[in-house]
Amino acid sequence: MYKFFLFIFLIMLSACNIFSPEYDKFENLQPGGDNSTIDGLMKNFVYTYTFKDSFLYEEILDDEFIFEYDNEGVYESWTKDEDIRITKKMFRNFKKIDLVFNTLFPLGTTQADTTVYASFRIGFYSGDEVIDLSGYSKFVFRKITDDEEKVKYTIKYWGDLK
Repeated sequence: MYKFFLFIFLIMLSACNIFSPEYDKFENLQPGGDNSTIDGLMKNFVYTYTFKDSFLYEEILDDEFIFEYDNEGVYESWTKDEDIRITKKMFRNFKKIDLVFNTLFPLGTTQADTTVYASFRIGFYSGDEVIDLSGYSKFVFRKITDDEEKVKYTIKYWGDLK
């Protein structure tokens, strides 16, 4: 019994969170980010894939979010809830995900909705297998201004253009 309490004490003393990524091992990436610009929002998007952070991923998607893709000539889509469920499975099934956008995103806009076309490269690493993909996406960003005139952007639409 003494060893059990000693073990618990040592765990508490170390104050480590075994469920938190080791952020200090990565340079230039900070937990969380600034969704007050489209560029900051997309940096958070990349961050969510890098650290497989489904909580932040859920925050960057608009409540009316739609993902759309071409499935052999038939366009299919899903909503935010389904996208989060699918993304969580993807995060669990790969050891590492590298996402790079080859696009400069604007800081902001005067429009309520802003469309940006982006090229990307993404690598999925399972340990034994590496899947590298590249393609194009269409994003529609929603600008939300609160009562205090603070701006926040969300991803309203993400279309995979292949």
